[in-house]
Amino acid sequence: MNVNVDTKVKNIIMITLFLISMSFMACDVIPDVPIPTTGTEIPDGTTYVNNPDDAERMLLVLAAPSINNDYYADDFEEIIDFMIDYANTIMHHDNVIVLADAATLPYLEDELPEDVLLQANVEDIWMRDFTTIIPNRMIQFAYGSSYLPTWIAAATQWSFVNFTNQHELDYQYTDWILDGGNVVDNNNNMAVVTRRFLEDNGINKAQGKNLLKNKLGVEHVAIIPYDDEVMGHADGMVMFVDDNVLLVNQYEEPFRSLVIDELTASLPGVTIVEVEVAYDEGVFDGFASACGINLNATVTHNHIYVPNYTTATNDDAIATITANTTKSVKTVDGQNVCHMGGSVRCLTWQLTGENARKLIEAAR
Repeated sequence: MNVNVDTKVKNIIMITLFLISMSFMACDVIPDVPIPTTGTEIPDGTTYVNNPDDAERMLLVLAAPSINNDYYADDFEEIIDFMIDYANTIMHHDNVIVLADAATLPYLEDELPEDVLLQANVEDIWMRDFTTIIPNRMIQFAYGSSYLPTWIAAATQWSFVNFTNQHELDYQYTDWILDGGNVVDNNNNMAVVTRRFLEDNGINKAQGKNLLKNKLGVEHVAIIPYDDEVMGHADGMVMFVDDNVLLVNQYEEPFRSLVIDELTASLPGVTIVEVEVAYDEGVFDGFASACGINLNATVTHNHIYVPNYTTATNDDAIATITANTTKSVKTVDGQNVCHMGGSVRCLTWQLTGENARKLIEAAR
């Protein structure tokens, strides 16, 4: 999408987005109404799938492409099939909601339970990038990396802000630029980003580390070189499978040492395990394929949802992941979406606590 927009107009859009976003950060407390737990019958005879009272469950939110969105028209059925499969894999392990606009809901209603679906007009499927990061902290950075036209990023993020305002979700906002796909954290005290964060914000490494420690509320930050010149994301490179266990793609030298040395120096006490990977040479609208990258997985309190591919290294990679975590590993067929440049983690927004409860209640 090559769209030329005057720089002044771009700046106005971004400033407007920031000001509007900030005006919606405060929210009211929802009424103290009991929500039936899993197994409770809905009047039409079905049962609730999601359980907001189970603290061991994390809420994973997906956004289906609109049937009216021409950009995903050729892949619409495959993306919908992926989301149905992914949602069914999550059910009974964690909580899950699939967002879809009114025109798209009928494509999901016969395949997923009622309380899993929520009508919404969110502009893109790659929820990880423009939503909030670190589930137990909920902070949103400005969506506006160098690979995306500013006005498209602003419109996408605004659709999310509008959705969260509608449901009175509570989170923090900062106008520093950072895609959610470029933050890999252990939902505790450590995070990994790539140097793209420094480039997008015009700061040096020391400034970047101090800023992220403060904004993310973590003690340790590693800033590694990126292996993808377009997006520069970390979530196709590394994955925390436990608080102190970090998996890393197997890279060739000298790039391998640049990555490993930074991780070792910046994340004290972390065990680093290298994982088999097979890269696909395909390209979708300028974005490199994510097929074969098993580390693009969603990690919750007790489970890891790992994309499954047909590559030669797939089985070995999943075996390595399974052998190095205390969590339960669930596989999700990623073939329908990975050719577009993302996979399981890229398509997932993760929530906990009252924000998760509000969305589960809204879906019901």
